[in-house]
Amino acid sequence: MIRSFIAAVGMTTVALLLSIGTVASAQPTVADPSTPGGAAVTDEQGGAATATPPTDTGLGDDLEGAGEDLAELSRLSEEAGALGEELHLARAELDRTVAERDRLERSAGVAAATAAAAAGNARRDQSLVDHLASMRYRGGDTGATRAAVLAESPRDLVHRLDALSRLSGATTTALDSSKAASAEAARLQGEAQEAAQAARGVADEARNRTEELDIRSEEMRARMDEVRRRVDALSDAQRALWVGGPMIPEGYVAPPVDGINSAALRTALTRLGSPYSWGATGPSEFDCSGLMVWSYAQEGKTLPRSSQAQAVSGSPVAPADMQPGDLVIYYPGATHVGMYAGDGMVLHAPTYGVPVKLERVDAMPISGIRRY
Repeated sequence: MIRSFIAAVGMTTVALLLSIGTVASAQPTVADPSTPGGAAVTDEQGGAATATPPTDTGLGDDLEGAGEDLAELSRLSEEAGALGEELHLARAELDRTVAERDRLERSAGVAAATAAAAAGNARRDQSLVDHLASMRYRGGDTGATRAAVLAESPRDLVHRLDALSRLSGATTTALDSSKAASAEAARLQGEAQEAAQAARGVADEARNRTEELDIRSEEMRARMDEVRRRVDALSDAQRALWVGGPMIPEGYVAPPVDGINSAALRTALTRLGSPYSWGATGPSEFDCSGLMVWSYAQEGKTLPRSSQAQAVSGSPVAPADMQPGDLVIYYPGATHVGMYAGDGMVLHAPTYGVPVKLERVDAMPISGIRRY
């Protein structure tokens, strides 16, 4: 971002450039991203605008120490941006944790209700067993010998033996059902208890994450306020350094639309010049990952919210195979992201005070490239 510009040029060189007027931003001939095929557009007079050297070249005093100040401001800005992306990821993880907690709580409730029904079945079957046992008790000896003694005829004996068999079978069946229902009730009750315990654990995790998120959000707000205060206090000359080069490099032509990815790029190009805002996903303000999310959403594709999540989703791409619309992930912690715009350029939302712009794709250290 800004840090690479300052490191490359140096305070003395920048002051010299400003003193001769070459840092003033020109409006070069560029591709109109809203025009199919990338038709070139110029300034209002029909030609490429050129920088006008300032009449007052006494900028040395104004820029004395600007290199160190802007380097420090760039560091603060990058830290705030990195923390913002981490918070996007933390919020997404918190949302998943809350959803998992709710699922486990519902599962625990269903398991408890099923266990209660199984216990009711076990009690019903046991009641039948008790009833049959009572019938046996009231009838005295229900064995085959007594049936033979009491039978008044061979036909009566057959009836008595059949009744004995049915009574014994009913008792056995009821007893087996009671045992099975009791075992099922115990199993389901165990599952319900495990689900409830898991839900409590996830709920505690969600609370802890919420508290941590609140603390880090406060830290984020403090850093954002510091960066805003310092950027807003920059002089015009310092602000020119902060913003860097033009939004669109001279001669850039947007690649043709040949699919969703290049269409997302063409949509993103319509946001050139939009202000940076932490946590914003458009349509008029953006942070780095928010610009990616918004641009692809217009083409019906959902991207993860944070640069870290964007860095591990989609498909990896080798630098030599980079195509318009691919996401370029920057820095070891995947704390910044832009969209490859073709012609060796990346479109990104750099930081507070710097609008959405095109820069060389290698202006920052690349940690990965992803295709969606």
